[in-house]
Amino acid sequence: MPFQALDFQSTVISGLLARLRRQAALYRQLSNNPDGEAQARRHDAGLVLVAPTGAGKTGMAIETLARFAADERVLWFWFAPFNGLVEQAASAMRAQAPQLTMLDLASDRRLAAVQNGGVFVTTWSALAASNAEARKARVRSDAGLAVDELLVLARQQGLRIGVVVDEAHHGFHKAKQAQALFRDVLKPDYALMMTATPRDGDVAGFERDTGYRLGRPEDWASAARVDAVAKGLLKPGVRVVRFLARDGDEKQLIDFERLALRECTQTHRAIKAQLAERGIGLTPLMLVQVPDGKVAQEAARKFLVDSLGFAESAVRLHTSDEPDPDLLSLAQDPSVEVLIFKMAVAIGFDAPRAFTLAALRGTRDASFGVQVVGRIVRVHPLLRHRSDLSPALQQGYVFLANAESQEGLLAAGAQINALRTQAPELGSTVTLTVSGGQQEVQVVDAGRSFALPFAPAGTVSSDHSASLALDASGERIDAPAPWTTAAQSALGLIGGDGAAAPPSRLSSTPAGTAMPLAMQVAQGTLRYPRRAGVPERIASERLPAAPQDFEMRLADFVDFSQDVLSARMKLRAKVLRSESEVFDSAGVSEGEQDIWATLSPEAVASKADQIAMRLNDANQRLIRQRLLERFRTAIEQSGAVPPDDEEELEQQLDLVLVRHPTLLSRAYKAARLHELQRPAAVLREVIESDIPLAPAARNAYGVFENDMNPDELAIAQLLDAHPQVRWWHRNRSDARSADAVGLYAWDEGDGFYPDFVVSIAERPTPDGIALLEVKGSHLWGQPKEVEKGSAVHPDHGRVYMVGRRKGEQEYHFLLPLKDRLEPEGVFQINRLRWV
Repeated sequence: MPFQALDFQSTVISGLLARLRRQAALYRQLSNNPDGEAQARRHDAGLVLVAPTGAGKTGMAIETLARFAADERVLWFWFAPFNGLVEQAASAMRAQAPQLTMLDLASDRRLAAVQNGGVFVTTWSALAASNAEARKARVRSDAGLAVDELLVLARQQGLRIGVVVDEAHHGFHKAKQAQALFRDVLKPDYALMMTATPRDGDVAGFERDTGYRLGRPEDWASAARVDAVAKGLLKPGVRVVRFLARDGDEKQLIDFERLALRECTQTHRAIKAQLAERGIGLTPLMLVQVPDGKVAQEAARKFLVDSLGFAESAVRLHTSDEPDPDLLSLAQDPSVEVLIFKMAVAIGFDAPRAFTLAALRGTRDASFGVQVVGRIVRVHPLLRHRSDLSPALQQGYVFLANAESQEGLLAAGAQINALRTQAPELGSTVTLTVSGGQQEVQVVDAGRSFALPFAPAGTVSSDHSASLALDASGERIDAPAPWTTAAQSALGLIGGDGAAAPPSRLSSTPAGTAMPLAMQVAQGTLRYPRRAGVPERIASERLPAAPQDFEMRLADFVDFSQDVLSARMKLRAKVLRSESEVFDSAGVSEGEQDIWATLSPEAVASKADQIAMRLNDANQRLIRQRLLERFRTAIEQSGAVPPDDEEELEQQLDLVLVRHPTLLSRAYKAARLHELQRPAAVLREVIESDIPLAPAARNAYGVFENDMNPDELAIAQLLDAHPQVRWWHRNRSDARSADAVGLYAWDEGDGFYPDFVVSIAERPTPDGIALLEVKGSHLWGQPKEVEKGSAVHPDHGRVYMVGRRKGEQEYHFLLPLKDRLEPEGVFQINRLRWV
């Protein structure tokens, strides 16, 4: 049916038409100047139309083309973002603007078919890719001319070429072949770029890749969300629901995807009931956006059918990487209640029945948010301008399995809210005057004005005067003189662990200190003896190899008390359900409540495996078997009945291990640490090297060893230069080395060998020894490294952790805070004297 433009749409359409007509007038003025015409095309042919999904972008663009067709003969190429959306756009065009001639690439590549203008609806891949269909269209055959030839002939017949790019940001800027087609083959005289997600980077990229100028946001045509809401096209709001774990330790165990599906289903069914109560014959549609991959898609479908009670025929799965006719028909089929689709298909398909969407994965990107909102924000025609709708029927709802995705939704809301209904700027107003020997170009462009004298390329007699005035009306005053480069320039028509580098190993030795004593034993081998005053023995720890019956012994030490066993039935965790409005840029929560969420068996099992794998010396398969035997016995001895199903028993054991994460570590210490030995590490008499080592004033062997990374070397040089340091030693990390100083009692028997052993004057430990570990910032969030931040040696005290952030110069002490090592004060060697 003909398009009935609403007030705000009329504003946009009128503005687009004015720009197109202004450009057509400019081309007429430059009809004898091909170079000037080409420059004007690149400068002013580009138009941008920005509008929220559902505000009528497609309708406004079609109406603009239809009205412009009454004035000019233009051969248009309308590029849809996906194959499946080609017919959707073509159908809208046939229904809305029957006066437009619809053309088919397969049969209408003939001059006779296009001589009066028309529209090819296609995709970039159909013309600009290396596939067979694109090759067919670009090569002459019995089906017709090559598109490239057709364009040349059309131009010779006086046709202009126009391009419409729907969702202009999608794929075009990344496709070199599409860019080349646009820039070198189509060379459009009119280019309308439509999008719901304007991004400065896309605009800059388009201008760079094609040479076509799109201007600034104030030059664009745009439609405001509030205007579309006022006219009943869009829902007044979109609610975003996210879920936050009350207990941070349980966050990784909760099945947020199933929780989002469950909560989304409840809202969907409430909306369905309200529609039925009001006698509205509309089946609402619940959308489920899943990650790529058949496993995730099938898991969602199975849960919806088996656990949430949807009929199998009511849940449909779209597996294509892009919208296709099947997806569009599913979105309109009233027998379909739930439509599952991939993240990659978030663009372009209409689903006015949709009220709810469960986003099982997501990003923090605003473009992702715009597309998510766009799928549920439309108002179905049956609901427009009704006064009996409850607030629930006037909202869209997004349920996030990933709470952090809210950032993308709020950014999308702010981006959409920022749009205002406006016509595009009319572009440059140009006055070209030649009078006697004086020639001048006057340019007025978006409020800026300047003049530039120039010399025409041709010969102009002294008594010749001519003027060209181009304004919004496009009225011609006189023919222009040939443009020079200077004039075109005036018009703007010519395209114009991140540690710092290590300190030198050859730094000078402090004054008054002796060079290291190196004795050459054999050709190419140097020996550096241990210096006087450095002790031969330093207190250390060792743990002998585990006995053969270790797994059985460990299982016997596990304390399966009544309190511990009760955790096997705790399948849920409490989460905070937070609801807010997408179009409230502050993202302030307007409703919060505690709800129960089911733990994910897969996540629980993975966490339990991680806990068991931390046990040093344990055979994982055997320890699992012994724990299950001991667990079953403990359940029976408590008076309860263990499950008959072995898989269920394993799931219950996983729950116990996860709910009591120190259960195995306590058993390990009880079973093993009584064997802990405390032999002294015996420092070598000499160290050997095949190359000369740089001298060090306070090192135990008088040199900087060459096995240090940049951070370790930087700390070593700080130690070497500080008067509080009596001596320092680069510690080995090999448990087999007799001179390695280690800690074993700090966790479940894993050896920890700090980087440096340092003797500090006035430190109240044997030989004033402190232990120092240097940690790169990329390791600060790793659980094992965080635990090392609390490691304590019985003789030497707490191990000092030191590091710096990437790009920083100063080193800091590091302390474990929550789940990370965090800086705590600048590293000062004076602090090492305190225990």
